[in-house]
Amino acid sequence: MFSAVERKPDIAVTDTLQVPAIAEIDTVREQLLHFALGEMIHQFLCLTVDIKRSNLVDKLVTKEVIPPDVRRRIKEQKKTDAKVNILMTNLSEKSAAEFERFLATLSETGQHSVADVVHQALHTVGQTGQNPLRRHLFGKSEYIGVQMLSFS
Repeated sequence: MFSAVERKPDIAVTDTLQVPAIAEIDTVREQLLHFALGEMIHQFLCLTVDIKRSNLVDKLVTKEVIPPDVRRRIKEQKKTDAKVNILMTNLSEKSAAEFERFLATLSETGQHSVADVVHQALHTVGQTGQNPLRRHLFGKSEYIGVQMLSFS
């Protein structure tokens, strides 16, 4: 036969749980949203911008969105993907005004729909007036991954 034995658990609480403030979590979530949106816009532009259309690169130099040395580096590339990657990398370092000039130049070169999609996405999340390609959150983009793991 089996008999029931009453046991006391050997559990001791040695430390208190540190729970982040709700405002801190909301801030991180908002920053994650902006980071994800920027990444999505970056991928969208890489796939849809027609860099050969209507001398886009030359017009970007004329409008002082990119410098002549970037135009040279772009034109030296043989593959379209490499050209677009150089352009997107350079655009990620630009101010909001310069990014807006890039979108205006896209429209002027017959790529209205591409610029409109980016404008609409930024408007929807209330991120107008910013360059979504900038990836410098908290000073370092790697920090966002640590924060994401900490609060998930």
